[in-house]
Amino acid sequence: MSDASMLVGFDLRPLRTTGVPEHPAVAEVRLALSLAVLAPAADGPRCTVESLQERVQHAWTAWRVSRAQYMALGALLPDLLTDSIVLARSAPDNERRAAHKLLTHVYLLAQRFAFCVTAPALATRCTDRALLAADQADDPELLALAGWASAMTSLAAGEPGEASEIALCAKEHLPVATTPRSAALRGSLMLFAAIGAARARQPADAWRYWDEAATIAGRLPHGYQHPHTQFSDANVAVYGVVLDVETGNATVATDRAASLDPSEIPSTNRRAQHFIDVARSHHQAGDGARVLPALLASIAESRETILYSPDARDLVLAQVRACRTDPASQLAHLARLLDIA
Repeated sequence: MSDASMLVGFDLRPLRTTGVPEHPAVAEVRLALSLAVLAPAADGPRCTVESLQERVQHAWTAWRVSRAQYMALGALLPDLLTDSIVLARSAPDNERRAAHKLLTHVYLLAQRFAFCVTAPALATRCTDRALLAADQADDPELLALAGWASAMTSLAAGEPGEASEIALCAKEHLPVATTPRSAALRGSLMLFAAIGAARARQPADAWRYWDEAATIAGRLPHGYQHPHTQFSDANVAVYGVVLDVETGNATVATDRAASLDPSEIPSTNRRAQHFIDVARSHHQAGDGARVLPALLASIAESRETILYSPDARDLVLAQVRACRTDPASQLAHLARLLDIA
């Protein structure tokens, strides 16, 4: 018998996956980071602080509401990076801080894009640039926000202990939360400290940090969400699901997820990621029949999120391997989308 699959009744050949693809905008963003500094100086900046601020706000809005947010941000970032770097380098003294604040936000946009499309080296470059620009802006809250992005990058790099340490250190730049915005940022940092602790096998610390974030969220005005981190009651609940998954409490994670209203999560990308986390909890609990519906719910929010998610790719691969016969049409379509064959 030349193929043992004939004996057992299903395909035994190893599945092939190409891994997470490189987003087409990654190379352009990477090049813009260097060329904006190295290219010969122009006669002056192509925009003003005010016009750049409007473009940055437009980019953040596109990131939150678009169902093709990676493509939208990838198209905007090269010019945003070029213009913000040139503006910060040429700004007069009275506009220097404002220009560096905007530059920090552009680097943070680039970091978020790089993180989500699984381009870790680019995310690290953007994070470092954001920290330096925030320091130049002399804005403690902005520096803490850059620290939040740095903790995110460390989590993606598989350095959970480092992520927790960075988040807790960044929190010290917000010694007194005088506004909902600064309080929410403090809560966001505690959530990343919690995820880092959970992945570092420190569940007690993880839940202690999460409890602090939940307390902060409970004190915020009703309906408040941080403009960049989306910290809110719903955000804390979503991270509770992630913590349960990371600490091996799959059944609790699925129960917690069932009590959530995903419509309260303002970002299409975050809703899509939430459904991937729900799929992870079902897979961990051994409930394979509920994995695919959760992944399809993720696609309904954002097709790009699942395409660039290593976790989603692993889940789809596991689902295909578990099929004793040809996979169902929806699963087969998802496998083709992720180039798993």
